[in-house]
Amino acid sequence: MTVGERQGADAGAGAGRVAVGTGKPTAAVEAVMPDAVVSGTVYDGYGREAGGGLVLEGGVLARVLPRGYSGEADVSGAFIVPGLVDVHCHGGGGASFPDDVDPRSIRKAIGAHRASGTTALLASLVSMADPLPAIRALVPFCESGELAGIHMEGPYVSPHKAGAQNPAAIRGADPEELAAWLEEGKGFVKTMTIAPEADHAMEAVRILLAHGAKPSWGHTAASGETAAQALEATSRCAAELGFEGVPQTVTHLFNAMPPIDHREPGPVREFLAAARKGRAIVETIGDGVHLAPALVEDIHEWAGANAAFVTDAMAAAGMPEGRYALGGLDVDVREGAARLAGRETIAGGCSRLSDQLALFARRGALPFGQIVRACVAVPARAASIERAKGVTLDFEPGKRPNFVVFDRGFSPVCVVRE
Repeated sequence: MTVGERQGADAGAGAGRVAVGTGKPTAAVEAVMPDAVVSGTVYDGYGREAGGGLVLEGGVLARVLPRGYSGEADVSGAFIVPGLVDVHCHGGGGASFPDDVDPRSIRKAIGAHRASGTTALLASLVSMADPLPAIRALVPFCESGELAGIHMEGPYVSPHKAGAQNPAAIRGADPEELAAWLEEGKGFVKTMTIAPEADHAMEAVRILLAHGAKPSWGHTAASGETAAQALEATSRCAAELGFEGVPQTVTHLFNAMPPIDHREPGPVREFLAAARKGRAIVETIGDGVHLAPALVEDIHEWAGANAAFVTDAMAAAGMPEGRYALGGLDVDVREGAARLAGRETIAGGCSRLSDQLALFARRGALPFGQIVRACVAVPARAASIERAKGVTLDFEPGKRPNFVVFDRGFSPVCVVRE
C-alpha cells in the first residue's frame, strides 16, 4: 500500500480536528535497545523518502536500510520520521511554562510533548509584567538541551488583538528592558512575538537580531502597509547585521490579526507574500480549532517550505478537559478547545504536534512528506535551531538520531531522542 493509499484509507476518521488528551501520552517513550533494527518507510526532516529502516549500534545510527526492507526488526511501524520540532508551545501535561517555574513542572510540560514525538521544543511565554523569573527558570533546561530555546509571545503586542494575552501586561517596546531579558536568556531566546505597530518595534527588531533572535509578527491590528514596511525593514536590518537565515517569522497566521478584506487585505496578505518569497516563515496551528483544515492546507500549498506547524499548546495538552491557567488567566477546556474562562476567546491549543501530523495525513490533501517537513525542517529553520539537541534533519550514520515510529493510522508507537 502506498502512502497516498494509506492516507486515503484513514481520511474518514478525525478529518476535522484533533482530540483533546486523555491524560495518557499517545505513545510510550520506549527504551530502544542500544543495538536495534527499526523498520518502516524512512523520511528525513525535509520530507524526502530516505530508506526502509534504521540500524542502531550502541545507540548510534549505524546505517539506513534500503527501501522496501522486510526483514526482522526489533521495532516495526509504517513510517519513521525525525523527531518533531515545536517552536510555539506554552506547556502541557498540566504544567504551564509562563506560570510554573518549578523544575518539576517544566519537566512535566516537556515530557507531555516528548512522549508523543516532539523531541525539540521551544518554551513559549506570554505577555507578563516581569518575564525574568520564567526566563531564569527555563535557561538551565536550555543549557542541558532539554529545551531548544525560548519564545517570548509579547508583551510588545497590540491591546486590540490581545487574544488570551493579559491586557494589563501589554506595552510598547522598551529597548533597555528587552536587552536585559535577552542577556538573562543567555542566547536561548530564539523568537519574540511583536506587533508591527507597537511603539519602538523596529528598535526591538534590531536588538533581537543583534542577539541572534528574531521577531515573529503577530497579535497585531496593523494595516497591510504597516506590515509590509516592517517586513522590508527587518530584511534590511538583518542584511546590515549579517544575520544568517530567515530573519523573521509570523506567529499563528490569521489568529489574533485582522481578517482579509477584499478592499483592505491587511497584514495576512503581506505575511503570506513574504513567505512565498522566502523572507519569512509563517506558523499555522493545525488542530482543527484555530483554523479550518482546508485553509491550513491552502497556506501550506501557497507558502511551501516556509510554512510550519506549531501547537500553541497550553497546560491542557495531553490532559482531560477542565480548568487550567495561562499567564495568570483562567482557561476552560471544553469540546476540544481552550477558551478564556467565561468567554469565547481561544486561549492556546490542546494538541501535540503528532496529533496535527496525523490529522492532515489522514485528510490526505497534503503530501505526507510535506507534512513531515512542516513539522521538522521548517520549524527548526524558523527558530534557527537546526543543530540543537533533539533535532535530526538527515539520518547520518555515526550520530545519535531522534525519530518517531508511526503506525499505519499515523499514531506514534515509539519515540527515540538522542
